[in-house]
Amino acid sequence: MIRTVDRYIGKAAVLGILLVWVSLTALMMMFSLLGEIRDTTLNYSASDVLWFVFLTGPRLAYQIFPVSALMGSLLGIGALASANELVAFRISGVSRLRLAAAGMAGALMITIPVMAIGEWVAPDAEQQARAFRLGQLVGQVVIGGPSGMWMRDGNDIVNIRRPILTADRGQQSINFQDIEIHHFNGFSGLQKITRAEKAYFDGERWSLEGVSVIDFGENSVVPRQFERTPWVSGVKPELLESAVTRPYYLSIRALWDQLKYLQSNGLDDRVYQSAFWEKAVYPLMIIALVLAGMPFVFGSSRQHNHGFRLFIGMTLGGVFMLVNATAQNLATAYSLPVSISTALPSLILMVAAIIVLRRSV
Repeated sequence: MIRTVDRYIGKAAVLGILLVWVSLTALMMMFSLLGEIRDTTLNYSASDVLWFVFLTGPRLAYQIFPVSALMGSLLGIGALASANELVAFRISGVSRLRLAAAGMAGALMITIPVMAIGEWVAPDAEQQARAFRLGQLVGQVVIGGPSGMWMRDGNDIVNIRRPILTADRGQQSINFQDIEIHHFNGFSGLQKITRAEKAYFDGERWSLEGVSVIDFGENSVVPRQFERTPWVSGVKPELLESAVTRPYYLSIRALWDQLKYLQSNGLDDRVYQSAFWEKAVYPLMIIALVLAGMPFVFGSSRQHNHGFRLFIGMTLGGVFMLVNATAQNLATAYSLPVSISTALPSLILMVAAIIVLRRSV
């Protein structure tokens, strides 16, 4: 009996979540399309915009899923409440907490493939999307991938291996580190290779710091070292920054690699710490949101229609996301433990939902 009820409730939750998730993802992609269509140029056409939005689709689906899980479970299980089916289960001896757990189990069934999308599909697609967009805007071939960003700048081939995002007093900036430039002299072949620890733009021109240059002569190879040299490049910094994948769009593996690099070099890693722990507590956040919506399901009656449940879901999800973002920002600003500040809102919401459900048994 109990297993049959679990499957029945779980199926209702899964169907509701899938319906809302697909609808919201399509809506977010439509908004993204409308925003991008304003930036079309001769090189960046409407078909390019469609391809860019398609590549960013997995990331949008991953981001919208927690709220979709809340709203979908409210709709799916709420439909059973409207038909008094939940009342029948309660009369047969099934507790509200058990019914809520069945709905949560259904949500977790979808969470596993969604996390796989966020780890293996969305980050690579996002990198390719941003590199493609930059390439179309500058009229050059740009390639994004695990080895950083590759692009052509005149006769040079540039590899920016580590674009690092930092935050200072609420202002975010991107530092380009570990750069390698291959200089070609027309069709005569490789002329020299320039490696630099850092590249920065002072408002007028690019400069490189910690530079080592290898010149290839006809019969010799000459290495040279410089503390700082100018970098003659036609690439605008704002375009490069727009092509950099933000930490919250990276995979856990990439974030861990960046954290090790930043910590070993004594660099600011707060932004990446926040992104890493947000990814780590992703399943906990979904559990908390689904459980938080269950008291509204059991408390609803026939007059509480789908519109009411959607309103509850959007309100609760919006408030939670606001509190969650505030906790992360406070942790970043005041150097608090990021792991605790990221997980704490979900834990508090989950415990509060369990207490309400147990008291109403």
